[in-house]
Amino acid sequence: MLKDYRCGQCKKLLARMGEYTELQIKCSRCGTLNHVKATSLELSPLSDRGTAASLLPRGANQRY
Repeated sequence: MLKDYRCGQCKKLLARMGEYTELQIKCSRCGTLNHVKATSLELSPLSDRGTAASLLPRGANQRY
């Protein structure tokens, strides 16, 4: 899914982006240099590091 990325100063639509890690783009209207980084990178579905259980402290997902 594409998301709109707008200038932080004048709100002009600069790009429609899918997945990215980092983007730097200068607004042609006001000249502001806009810079954005991905908040997180999604892990491969085959990786168990991305599961909710793997985010718990060791032993926290054991039933007593």
